[in-house]
Amino acid sequence: MDLRDGLLFFLVLVSSLCVHEWAHAWMADKLGDPTPHNEGRLTLNPVPHIDLLGTIIFPLLCIFAFGGGFFLGWAKPVSVNPGYFKHPVRDDTLVTAAGPLANLALTLLSALIGAVTVRFLPQTAELVHHVILINAWLFVFNMLPVPPLDGGRILRHIVGMSWETFARISQWSMLVLIAAFYLVPQINYIFAVAIGITAAPAELLFRLLGAR
Repeated sequence: MDLRDGLLFFLVLVSSLCVHEWAHAWMADKLGDPTPHNEGRLTLNPVPHIDLLGTIIFPLLCIFAFGGGFFLGWAKPVSVNPGYFKHPVRDDTLVTAAGPLANLALTLLSALIGAVTVRFLPQTAELVHHVILINAWLFVFNMLPVPPLDGGRILRHIVGMSWETFARISQWSMLVLIAAFYLVPQINYIFAVAIGITAAPAELLFRLLGAR
């Protein structure tokens, strides 16, 4: 990946990660938890959401050192106190789902806006595709049923997993997941298919509205 494409990819990723974390914070605030607001996370300003390793260093290494063939990135998790929720399990699930759903919404929103913009600025088509694919990737990755990902947090409620067990699994699960993606080609293939399926409605919408 050349410098221009890599930087474009990186900027879209950082923006999308920040929207993901803002959505967690927004939903928690709406459900009565003031923690994200008190910690300055109820904002689209990327600075409070950036994790130096997960948002800057690791993505840049993946883009420029690994050529984008293997990719991983994350932002600083939003702190939530379920004790403020009227319905702790339901509300925590809604807060957890808000992040991935925000990424899914971004795929469709970028298709709508992009289909109009590209008529006047055809060169923006590449940016639209980046936004769609990166947000589809974030949706699929975060919904994997593996602690500490959002899908793993939802799974915890479904199976009644204790926080202690969740925390113990979280200590090693990401290393195992990285190794699995790197060592088992079938996992990468399934993951790519899932991303393609997730991105398909937005890509179709982009084409149907007259984008080139």
